[in-house]
Amino acid sequence: MIPPSRNPFRWLASVSAIIAIAACTPSSAATPGSLSQGSDDQILRGRQLVLTHDCSDCHAGDNNPASASWLRGVVSPIQEFKIGPCYVTPGAQPCFTTRPKNLTPDLETGIGKYSERQIFNALRYGLRPEETPDVEITSNTPGQGNFPATPHYLAPPMPWIAWRHMPDQDLRAIAAYLKRGLKPATNKVVESERPPDFWASEMTPDKIGVYPLPAYPTANERVAEGSQELIARGRFDVLTHDCQGCHGGVDAASKGFLAGVTDPQMEFKIGPCAIQPGAQPCWTTRPKNLTPDNTTGIGRYSERQIFNALRYGLRPEETPDVEITSTTPGQGNFPANPHYLAVPMPWTSWRHMPDQDLWAIAAYLKRAVKPVSNKVADSEGPSTRPRNTEPTRRLNTPPPTSGNRERSTTCRETVRQ
Repeated sequence: MIPPSRNPFRWLASVSAIIAIAACTPSSAATPGSLSQGSDDQILRGRQLVLTHDCSDCHAGDNNPASASWLRGVVSPIQEFKIGPCYVTPGAQPCFTTRPKNLTPDLETGIGKYSERQIFNALRYGLRPEETPDVEITSNTPGQGNFPATPHYLAPPMPWIAWRHMPDQDLRAIAAYLKRGLKPATNKVVESERPPDFWASEMTPDKIGVYPLPAYPTANERVAEGSQELIARGRFDVLTHDCQGCHGGVDAASKGFLAGVTDPQMEFKIGPCAIQPGAQPCWTTRPKNLTPDNTTGIGRYSERQIFNALRYGLRPEETPDVEITSTTPGQGNFPANPHYLAVPMPWTSWRHMPDQDLWAIAAYLKRAVKPVSNKVADSEGPSTRPRNTEPTRRLNTPPPTSGNRERSTTCRETVRQ
């Protein structure tokens, strides 16, 4: 059904509005009844995770909680995704259109009718909340431990297969934020298309990786020098932010892990051509080789250059190894004429992660991943503007402490619209 070189969750059609993809400790089992409780700190933690995991690039809102469209789902056809070989070859079959849902707690058109446990089960197990009871699940095997015998999975490209490796408390925090930290917004999103088995045939370990995560080091990794806690944190961040979803592999043990594009099906079309083949402008972007190969990967860049790429979106091959203290071009070592990473790299979300997480990612990529020789052609981009293109509208817009799409954490039960 889906070409084997690409997991269905990674078949993302990027458009001129820049729809980006949506990745240390083992998670524990859910505790009965615990998902209905939570503090303001839990809601704020959930908010941070939603921001840094780039939820709004699919579910709308420009990674800005003050946006009028924050997490309200598809409002335009350019936000939809084509899943299947039709993404590469127009007219090819099978072809499905999937549509990011309204994540606000509206009772009729959003997630307001689902419990926090149902949302947790969606994030941990990929189960559609509208077709999965509000029960504790204790197994990953259909028919066991309350796992539905005939599971109905979330439509691609929802990256639950990466998020399922996050700690329980983080997934509960996301559920708490979506249910109790957001104001409801009415926006009815048409159901996503799907095969008769609700993607169940695609949810096999060879296609989505294993759970829990493979032990470190795998055949694609090496024992790293330096702090093992730092390396473990970087590995966790890379895998749960779904870097492998674009850059190769399904988990750390799989073929092509982080080695970059090896097949045209791994490329992205950026611009109107992602929706209408042949439309202009149209660019092809190609996920790079993230292994520390000195010639074809990131081996020739310092960890600071990688940090600067993640924090500021600056291409390491065109940005010196210097500390940057500003986000304004020409100030604080920020290049006067910056060359940005090609879309859909979601650095505009990752820049909100703590410094220690970004340093950990840099350390893991440089020290703990085995080098692989794989030359990836440069991504295409507009010649008349910096490489950031569309993301300029949000480069210097940090998330506000409270947005017009959110509830106050101190009076969330009374502030509704």
